[in-house]
Amino acid sequence: MSSQSQRVVVTYAAPLVFLSTDHWKQIHASLVSQLPLRNLHWKSSSRPTIRTIQELDIRFVPLETLREDQTASQIPQSVLEKPLLNIYVFICEDSESYKATTRKQIKDWHASVNQRKNQEWLLVHVVRPDQSVAQGRLFQMKTSVLDKVKADFNTDKKDRCVQLVWSAEKDNPAVWADLMTKIKEGVLSAFDAALTQREEEVRRSEGQRQMPGWNFCTFFILKESLASSLEGMNLCEDALQQYFELEATFFQVLREKNLSWFGPLITPSGSDDSAPLLSTTKKPYRDLILANTISVFDFRVYLLARQCALLSKLGDLEEICQKTVTFLTTMARTLRDVEDTLPPLFIESWQYSSALSVVDQCDEWARSIEMGKPALTAFNAAKGELVELARQQLDVLGIAAGHLPIRPPFSLSLPSNYNTAKESQVKDASQSLSNAELASALLNKEAFYELYVSVTNRAIELYANAGRRKFALKLHGSLAALDVHRDRLSSALQTYTSLPAHYSPHGWTSLEAFMLNRALDIHASAEKPRDREWIHILLHFLRAYVDDMGRDLLMNKEDSEAYVAHLVQALNDAARELDSDTPSPDHTALSVMIATHDAQLAETRDGSLLRVVVHNKLPCDIAVDEVEVQLAGRENSRISFSERVSKLAPGRNELTLFCPSSAAGTYTLFSTRVSIARLHFEWKHMKTLKQIRAGNMPILVHIPKDLKALDVRLKQPPRIELGMSSKVMVILSTGRNDIATAQVKLTPPSGIQFKYEDAEVSGEDAPPIRSAADSVTFLDLKHGQTVVAIVPHSDASAYHFMRVAISVEYVTTSEPDITRTLNLSRVVATSLPVAINVEDFFRGTRLFTRFTLSSTSHQHVRVRSTHLLSPNEADGVKVTSCMAQKPSVVTITPAQPGRFLFQMDASRGQVRDPLKLQISYRMLQVESLIELAVEEVVTETPTLERLRQDMVDKLVQALETDASWVELYGVTGELVVPGVAPGDDDLGTGLRRVLEILNKRRLPTSFGEWREIVIPVDVPQMHILAAARLQVLDNPFSTEKPHKRSRPLYAGQPISALLTVQTSFHWAPPEDTKVESYMMRYDIEDLTQDWLISGRKRGDFLAKDGETFSVPITLIALHHGELALPKVGVTALPLPGEHRMRSSVVPGCETHQVHGAEKVLVLPRGGRTTFVVNMGAANTSM
Repeated sequence: MSSQSQRVVVTYAAPLVFLSTDHWKQIHASLVSQLPLRNLHWKSSSRPTIRTIQELDIRFVPLETLREDQTASQIPQSVLEKPLLNIYVFICEDSESYKATTRKQIKDWHASVNQRKNQEWLLVHVVRPDQSVAQGRLFQMKTSVLDKVKADFNTDKKDRCVQLVWSAEKDNPAVWADLMTKIKEGVLSAFDAALTQREEEVRRSEGQRQMPGWNFCTFFILKESLASSLEGMNLCEDALQQYFELEATFFQVLREKNLSWFGPLITPSGSDDSAPLLSTTKKPYRDLILANTISVFDFRVYLLARQCALLSKLGDLEEICQKTVTFLTTMARTLRDVEDTLPPLFIESWQYSSALSVVDQCDEWARSIEMGKPALTAFNAAKGELVELARQQLDVLGIAAGHLPIRPPFSLSLPSNYNTAKESQVKDASQSLSNAELASALLNKEAFYELYVSVTNRAIELYANAGRRKFALKLHGSLAALDVHRDRLSSALQTYTSLPAHYSPHGWTSLEAFMLNRALDIHASAEKPRDREWIHILLHFLRAYVDDMGRDLLMNKEDSEAYVAHLVQALNDAARELDSDTPSPDHTALSVMIATHDAQLAETRDGSLLRVVVHNKLPCDIAVDEVEVQLAGRENSRISFSERVSKLAPGRNELTLFCPSSAAGTYTLFSTRVSIARLHFEWKHMKTLKQIRAGNMPILVHIPKDLKALDVRLKQPPRIELGMSSKVMVILSTGRNDIATAQVKLTPPSGIQFKYEDAEVSGEDAPPIRSAADSVTFLDLKHGQTVVAIVPHSDASAYHFMRVAISVEYVTTSEPDITRTLNLSRVVATSLPVAINVEDFFRGTRLFTRFTLSSTSHQHVRVRSTHLLSPNEADGVKVTSCMAQKPSVVTITPAQPGRFLFQMDASRGQVRDPLKLQISYRMLQVESLIELAVEEVVTETPTLERLRQDMVDKLVQALETDASWVELYGVTGELVVPGVAPGDDDLGTGLRRVLEILNKRRLPTSFGEWREIVIPVDVPQMHILAAARLQVLDNPFSTEKPHKRSRPLYAGQPISALLTVQTSFHWAPPEDTKVESYMMRYDIEDLTQDWLISGRKRGDFLAKDGETFSVPITLIALHHGELALPKVGVTALPLPGEHRMRSSVVPGCETHQVHGAEKVLVLPRGGRTTFVVNMGAANTSM
């Protein structure tokens, strides 16, 4: 069907006079400019949903140019062959004209078009723009004529009349809105009626399929008219569905083997092998179908072409390519059954030409379609499959012509029943094939290679644009195989070597193994050295071989194993020629697994043993040198287990690895390694946080503590003296070892440095040491020896606790070839366990100092003694402790500080140098007590040695859970461990004995190491000490307080008193000892609720060393009771003429209230008081 016949036909008619005017030409041009119709909504009774037609092209033709007999045909055509709508356009100015002429003209036209089936009609009344009547009259005239037309012709109550107001705004869409709506309604109504009738005819024909005389080809033409009709209405999806149904009916007929309506399977013409596959005009397909002579091949091609044409209008180019690939593949298999009747190599030429023609046709269709990135990617991938299909035909043609060998990957494209073509057949094919390019390539080897590379590169480019790297890489492999065939070994080796890196991440192990196998063969053929590059190729091949189990080698099992064994031996030889370490990460040929998660102690030497399983997945032995497992601990510490191994047998190999380090704890598996000379197979096992959250937990290994191994501890020195250089004790225990050298490195936190040059060894029989800038080395240590070295370090006051990483490298005399490394992390306290608060009280030549000690942590501190040492004891300064002798040990807790009071008497001398406070203490740490008790039990019963740590951990855990033991232990020394229920096993027996030892009463001084803190204490200085005293006198003339008051004191009675202030310069700074006097001011406190003061309440006086200032005052008690006397404030006045920092200089002064603890008894004032009581008014009623 031509494209012209697919358009909707709408006829128009009008009075002949009107058609000849320019007015009509303008209307016609404007009407055509409104086309195509847009947004038509078709609701068919046979379809459940509304179909929306975005655009519909209309062909306007004069009615007189069509005749009913011209469109009549016995061959089913599209329902669009006949007009769907007939329009009559007229102009009528008034009712008289309508009655006289217009009505008859319309009636004649209506009679001619109303007889046509499935056609609609429409009357268009045009109002001319040059009417010169009033608006109201014009409106009435229009209404009158239009109403008459509707009354005369709208007999079925369907409005088929519309008015077109022709004005200067003829291009305004609003002018044409009513008319275009009526045209849409008319077209859809007629189409629906015609299509419904045609569908009924199709159903009637399909229902007669089992009856004699039914013809599939006739049914095909009838149903295809439905598809053509829908296609003409731009309902492409519905049209495509018709072809799908026709295809399904054809396959059903094919299964029934009822092909009497067709010709042979194929009748090839001269150009069938190269003609465009999707062309519907290359053959008279409809004529052949009507004549029942079309071949199955041509029918299938025509059906595919019609489907693809509709898919192109829908923009689904990807589906076109996919359908074409499927069709070419399945049809080629069908043609193989009659291949002997076809020209030589016809099928390959037809597939090749058809695939490329479809790609070209789709590219042409794609120019008018806008595709997004996902759609474009899928489109390129589908085109790539077509081009690859064409390339596969070149494989067959190349093998037939002798240009390619019959081996993979070229032979993979051969059909299952392929027979080697003879030279005569190839020559005949070059003459019979209509594709000149292929015909030339069959005879010209270089032309074939050029064509082969060109088509392959085209497919690679399409796959690359589609993101299908694996498909593109497979084609790269075929180009490499072509290079091998053409003796271009260098290029082929480069390609084969680079391809596996792209296959491996995607799991294409078969391709990877094949490519690497080819690379190894080419490497051998080129006689290149087995260098590092060759080793990498071989390792990749072994990985692919293990993953694919050698299936792609195309060998039997024995040959394959011998081949791999030869390669492994060659790998071993090449690895020993390497000049540097070469890692091979995550290789699948070998794997190392932890057999047990608990390491065992070596017992006779420092170190531990770990059992592992090494799986060899290759079918032959592998000669190796060493197997190593590395574990990771806290703070990035690493320990390694290793063992020298000669070979690994195929399958499971159980090994025991040794680690010379004795670092105990729980570690995670960090890495494993198998070494062949300088070639190292490595696997990383650390888990990321994301993997752990997903449930992929790390592998844990527990290493028990070896109590007989070398160990290093850090402690504070037993004597800490503030103001001196900070030090730390390094305690090294040799355990079972005789140590030749032991180098200790300490890594402190940032900002702290150890001074190894000043390190000293303490104790008797101290071994020699060698100090360096970054370490200290102990020499010639015996087994069971404990060495203590004191290492100074810089100020660490910024830390309460200092975490130090310890690294020890030591060599034993029994194993001088092994340098053991022990990495530990220790925490040592840098701050004092107690905080000290000092309070000073001056009393003349004596000074009372009170030290308040409080714990700086949650731990309890026991203080055995405190001493305040004076360097001037011989110069007359005497320091005396004011503490009682009992209790001898004071326990300081976080809630209960300890207070210690000292008196310093300097009556016979001056104290200028600082004092030193010496504190003897120890921490209330029960861990050491528990360890000693467990040690005693283990000594009694050596079989419990293996349970030592378990007993300590269980007891410490019980103490941490319940704190009820603390109070009893602090008082009596008995450690009653709560919540421990020993069992009947060896652990329970040991725990019961330990609990018996701990429950014994012990003195606070009987256990633990006493330590000392020496703190310098500066002697306080004060310019003036004032002792203020307020004395009550018997009379104003008394000069001193009587020993016994002779008369009582009454409230409101004047009381004589004497204020005295005694001053002393004994504690003045040395630079101010020559000052003889200071001006001072006294001020008596106002107690307005208790006392009324008369006299000099405030005044200045001149103070001298050892003198007393006095002044009389009078006190009046405001109420009775025991009253405290007012306090007296004494302050020093600024020194005249002296300034510092622009401020006056005020001497320091401390005042002591001598009468601060005194109270006086004030009696209530005696006397007689008369009260008058009102008894109420007299009773007059009596």
